[in-house]
Amino acid sequence: MPWLLAIRPLSAQSPAAIKEYKQSYVTYPFSDPNPIPTFTKIYPYFRFDGFTDIPVKKEWKVVELENDYIKLTILPEIGGKIWNAEEKSGNRSFIYNNEAVKFRDVAMRGPWTSGGIEANYGIIGHTPNCATPVDYFTRTDKDGSVSCVIGVLDLLTRTHWSIEITLPKDKAYFTTKSVWHNGTATEQPYYHWMNAGIKAQGNLEFIYPGAKYLGHEGEFADWPINKAHGKNIAFYEQNNFGGYKSYHVFGKYTSFFGAYWHNDNFGMARYSPRDEKAGKKIWIWGLSPQGMIWEKLLTDKSGQYVEVQSGRLFNQNAEKSAFTPFKHMSFAPYATDEWTEYWYPVMHSKGFVEANEYGALN
Repeated sequence: MPWLLAIRPLSAQSPAAIKEYKQSYVTYPFSDPNPIPTFTKIYPYFRFDGFTDIPVKKEWKVVELENDYIKLTILPEIGGKIWNAEEKSGNRSFIYNNEAVKFRDVAMRGPWTSGGIEANYGIIGHTPNCATPVDYFTRTDKDGSVSCVIGVLDLLTRTHWSIEITLPKDKAYFTTKSVWHNGTATEQPYYHWMNAGIKAQGNLEFIYPGAKYLGHEGEFADWPINKAHGKNIAFYEQNNFGGYKSYHVFGKYTSFFGAYWHNDNFGMARYSPRDEKAGKKIWIWGLSPQGMIWEKLLTDKSGQYVEVQSGRLFNQNAEKSAFTPFKHMSFAPYATDEWTEYWYPVMHSKGFVEANEYGALN
């Protein structure tokens, strides 16, 4: 039974390293905003409404965390995204690495770009801070690990979130520790999802234990076999019917999910105790022209991607969610919540059926 150990101190380890530098990316920028915010649902934020198909070379601030196994690239000027996570022995990304920063009108304030791991806290996804600078600091810890802490005050809810991204010196995983605080005297919306992009090519299988899925409109069906079309929709390429796909998978009490590229014999896993993060979702733009057009809109050379997402609640709130058993809660006044997730590559195992903070098993 192949087993990838995320903890593997084979010999004396060097401390993990951290550095900051500027890196040039092909960038499709967005315009300056109207300096006067209009009284809309996102007030006091203004929107950015100008986009372009003409690229420029732009330098972005990079925070890099690296140990013997993994190298992380974080872009604090683009929402603090973990832009890339690379498994070093094979120089392979287990998080989608977009070579272009291609902003498009997708988010609450407008600009959004695909790639990496995006953090969402507040009212709904693609929050006002996903494409603009966030606060951050870096730290070298006494145990030899390195951390980059990102965070920001969300002006819509007056809640503050932070993520401590930590790379141990001798482990083949990194962690994201979220701390979210409601400093107001009133209840606030409770929405949190981590959206991780991964590449679509390579005979991709979504490893999502479950028996059913719930869609955005409250519809539900069996998982992973789509009986109407006779397809195993846990495989990306068998989703070649209809439009976009949104699967909130549930029905089995597990604490992990992931993906595996069978052509590459390589994959990724994400673990967090289920009591801390019950939600797991797959997002696919769609294999029809309706969905594949987004490949050209969002990247130049990196190919199509999909998203694997983890949430505090079972599904993402939408108007028709009220008609499902999965209700949404509010964030209590002066409350603070925190939780930790593990992210790591999986290699040479032909898939996996179990994963935890130590590794993945097939």
